[in-house]
Amino acid sequence: MKKQIVFLSLLIIALLTGCRSKTTIPEKTEENIRVKTVVATAGEISPVNEYSGTVKAFREANVGATLPGKVEKYYYREGDFVKKGSLLAEMSGELYTQAEAERIAISKDFERVQRLLEKGSVTQQEYDHIKALHDAAVEKAEMLRKNTRITAPFDGIVAEYLVKEGENYFFSLPLEPGYSMTSGIVKLIQTDQIKVVFEVNERDLCFVKPGTKVSFVCPALADTFHARVSSIKPIISTITRSATVEAVCPNRNFTILPGMSAHVFINLPAVKGTILPVNAIYNRQGSSVESVFVIRDNKAHEIKVERLASRNGLTVVREIEPGSMVALTSKDKLYENCPVTLVDR
Repeated sequence: MKKQIVFLSLLIIALLTGCRSKTTIPEKTEENIRVKTVVATAGEISPVNEYSGTVKAFREANVGATLPGKVEKYYYREGDFVKKGSLLAEMSGELYTQAEAERIAISKDFERVQRLLEKGSVTQQEYDHIKALHDAAVEKAEMLRKNTRITAPFDGIVAEYLVKEGENYFFSLPLEPGYSMTSGIVKLIQTDQIKVVFEVNERDLCFVKPGTKVSFVCPALADTFHARVSSIKPIISTITRSATVEAVCPNRNFTILPGMSAHVFINLPAVKGTILPVNAIYNRQGSSVESVFVIRDNKAHEIKVERLASRNGLTVVREIEPGSMVALTSKDKLYENCPVTLVDR
């Protein structure tokens, strides 16, 4: 019996020893991660800011009459070029006819009183009263005469008639957004030059001043146009935190039309530093921190960076030295001090 117990004990010990030897885990060797790299260089980048803009006429006016009335006749068609002072339209002249009759009647009275004053038959006070009535009648008739003739205040193009021939003109506001909101009969625009209007954020206003060169592209046209900033609105919108900027561009062939959209570009001052491809920057999921992996002695080292400017697929940073070897691929697999194997760049 004792021999059996001893035998069973030895058997159990042997089995346990065998199990332990089978479950022993060998040490795992760390594999090198294959990466492509690029050498950072010293240099500078001139960043370009892009803005959305709208083309507007250099000058615009809704030309109208002083008083309401009926439009009798237009002398030009929409799209015609007119010179300053050209007669654009005539209004009904009933009020002018009445005022002219009153002027003629009062003028006769005034001439009679003048003769009587010379003879001493009327007092100076009576003369002054008639003269005041005469002067008022002359001014009223002249005003109503001008009211019947609508003339161009500057050289330009008849863009639109806001009231049709035969219709009565009243003081009413046009409702088309982006154009003059004043009341009128004829919309006149000057487009041998045009304005590009865009909004600049308050942080970028320090780079923009009158005379600053800008370029812009209209999606409807193939060319790139060049302009200069002519004015900057002296207040900041409390909603967008931006200021309205206008740039003027020659438009000799009248190719650019008011109302077109425009992509406006402004070159900012050059920023010096270390130049990298944008795809060398790594951003871990769920984090806003950007970094690069610098390779030294076949090991990766993560360095946080901040992009100072970017253009054409390149970016400039200052946290790493020119000449550093930076990982381009496998960035999501890399970690601090991990071994790497360099492959062809």
